[in-house]
Amino acid sequence: MPCEEPAFADRMVLLVGTGGIGAAVAARLAGEGARIFGTYRCDHDGAAALGARLPAGTWAGTAPLDAADPASVADVVGPGGSAAAALGGIDTLVVTAGHRHPLAPLTATDPAALEEIVRTELVGPMLLVRAVLPVMLEAGFGRIVLVGSDSGKAGTLGDAASSAARAGLHGLARSVARETARTDVTINVVSPGPTDTGLLAGMLAADGLTGKVMAGTVRAVPKGRAARAEEVAAAVAYLASRDAGFTTGQVLSVSGGLTM
Repeated sequence: MPCEEPAFADRMVLLVGTGGIGAAVAARLAGEGARIFGTYRCDHDGAAALGARLPAGTWAGTAPLDAADPASVADVVGPGGSAAAALGGIDTLVVTAGHRHPLAPLTATDPAALEEIVRTELVGPMLLVRAVLPVMLEAGFGRIVLVGSDSGKAGTLGDAASSAARAGLHGLARSVARETARTDVTINVVSPGPTDTGLLAGMLAADGLTGKVMAGTVRAVPKGRAARAEEVAAAVAYLASRDAGFTTGQVLSVSGGLTM
């Protein structure tokens, strides 16, 4: 009896964000046969270290990317861009990037900081989706998974801009899903609750509102713990699979019941 082909064999994945959840996504998809090109905003060493940990032949390379800058997106994602050239095309986009910032009331947050958060967490993903869609539609196949946060459903005290941006991802996915519904291109959102990554650890250890809010959020999870990054990656893997061709425009919470 012949061996089954890995679920992501011959798949060409652009992974935006190679931190905690991004690294888990890379390990999951590469372990199932995908080739992955990873981008980073600042942490070149972290991205390179991730590539070194993946199975041989699955890491296609890495590049810096400012997803909110159309020129940077064109350099990496556009025709002839570094990601498309290294992979031989892009049939899967997974965006895990977020903005690191302390929590503060809206009235105490500088307008420039609000704009930066929204540019990173909403404008950037929008530009990336816009960049990959023509290639996917021409090929007749594509999977787009945006990793957001359950703050987009419930809001987070002291995090109005990020909560608004994450909610915006839901509208983006639903609108693009309608545009592409008659094709085998899908777009969905994975919406984690607190997830056991370096980002969460830093927020829990922070002084003031940030530490208090995040500790309270973890305590409120009905499962009694934060998610593991691998559990979020499992949801991404399903939505990025060929089996998920009839699932589009959806928001999947991986939050231990924090939102229902």
